[in-house]
Amino acid sequence: MLAAVRARSQPAASRDQILGTWRAETLKVTSGGETTYPLGEHPSGFVTITSERMWLLFVDPARKAPASAALTDAEAAAMMRSQVAWTGRYTVGEQAPEGVRITAHVDAASSQAIVGNDRPYFVRVDGDKITFKSPGVVVPMTGKTSVVEFQMTRSQ
Repeated sequence: MLAAVRARSQPAASRDQILGTWRAETLKVTSGGETTYPLGEHPSGFVTITSERMWLLFVDPARKAPASAALTDAEAAAMMRSQVAWTGRYTVGEQAPEGVRITAHVDAASSQAIVGNDRPYFVRVDGDKITFKSPGVVVPMTGKTSVVEFQMTRSQ
């Protein structure tokens, strides 16, 4: 069993604490000192973490529905820009001051640009809240390497 050691003033996070389904609350991206919310300030979505794999799906709740089931090219492009989804196995590393290091090994994604890449995050769990913060990953909606931070609450 992998477990983290509690760092001073940091909530501990063990593998057991991160398992489950989490509902998105915020997703912010910081690049060059500028913070943006590429899927709105309160994206819709979930992250599900099992003992072997994690799945992530976030969408901009303000995106427009297509006119019909058959998307136009413009609608398809708008849909692609207003969501991010990926899955992969993950490894749990050591506790650091920033949290427990978790590295997702992406093997399928809505953007082929991130398939085969590792996505490292520092994770903190505090009760029914979990926060992921990257040291810097490619953001599919912008193509920029940025610090990504998302906070979620445990889903019922």
